[in-house]
Amino acid sequence: MTQLREMPGIGDDVPEPADPAANGEAPPPRPPPVARPLSTLLRPTRNDTQELLRNRYLCRGAGLLLCGPTGIGKSSLTLQCAILWAIGKPAFGMVPTGPLRSLIIQAENDDGDLAEMRDGIIAGLNLSPEDAKRATDSIIVVREDTRTGYKFFCEVVRPLLAEHKPDLLFIDPALAYLGGEANTQRDVGGFLRNLLNPFLHEFNCGALVIHHTNKPPKGKEKPDWQAGDFAYLGAGSAEWANWARAVLAVRSIGSHSIFQLQAAKRGGRIGWKEADGQTAYVRYVAHAKDSGTIYWREVNPDEVETGGRPKSYDREEIFNLLPDEGLLPVEWEKAAMSECGVSRATFHRERLAFVKAGRVLKERTSRNYKPVRKG
Repeated sequence: MTQLREMPGIGDDVPEPADPAANGEAPPPRPPPVARPLSTLLRPTRNDTQELLRNRYLCRGAGLLLCGPTGIGKSSLTLQCAILWAIGKPAFGMVPTGPLRSLIIQAENDDGDLAEMRDGIIAGLNLSPEDAKRATDSIIVVREDTRTGYKFFCEVVRPLLAEHKPDLLFIDPALAYLGGEANTQRDVGGFLRNLLNPFLHEFNCGALVIHHTNKPPKGKEKPDWQAGDFAYLGAGSAEWANWARAVLAVRSIGSHSIFQLQAAKRGGRIGWKEADGQTAYVRYVAHAKDSGTIYWREVNPDEVETGGRPKSYDREEIFNLLPDEGLLPVEWEKAAMSECGVSRATFHRERLAFVKAGRVLKERTSRNYKPVRKG
């Protein structure tokens, strides 16, 4: 059985465990981890039983952090993932290794809320009655909104993991159970590394931790986020992202219904692809078009208005961005998205069309795309 010590600042009102400290004895020290020569380690196989989401995006004993603004529907988004993974189907391009059992411990939704989400998702996904039953029978939901920190893990998490033995543990949201300061490494590290991690190892499961983002900065204070920066969107300490094996960020793009999924950490392993076959780190998702249905759908990037510009664009503007000396693909893409207001997918579609028409050539040495100007 995992031995837990109460973390300072994480549930200070909780007494020490009765066994064995009741007799004034300190708990026996745990042995160190097993050390092995590097040469003895084996590469994972396709049928690795420790893998939960394909390409080792998430494995047992590790955690995925999902960050997003308050009120956008993170709970329904993650429930939709759990439902699809329960029947072995991909969710937003994240592919499970097989049917996964989930335990969802959450604080914000009552039974009626969860039932509405369940029914909306099943209808939106158009699941057969057999798949719907199989999925919902494989997901255990619990509402806990009073216990935090050490008490939360000992009185709630451990008994439920022991009883239900899930493949995935959902904690929604993290701040409801932290019982400490979200911006201090001591409290966050204690919660994730010293309280959660031991149970992930003991019960051989993975975790999906839902976390809120900070209030969006405005004006000059707004940072110019790029690539892996998005791993740190979660409110508080950098330890949230540092602990997580993978980070997925849900970002507002100024729409009430369309959002960006940013694979912020370990995203190259998900398997997302751009139109030209390059690795993608961004997808767009949206609420159901029917406002009465709780369901998330994937959207074509062309549905997204970028930078406040209209969806229409002049393809010649994209071509004219190329100077005579050319641009690297990423430079041209960035300029097109910024100056022409097109999505990444639209840019790559037009780029391939320019190449096919002989209007653009790619240099082998510099890898620049150069325009072919008419005499």
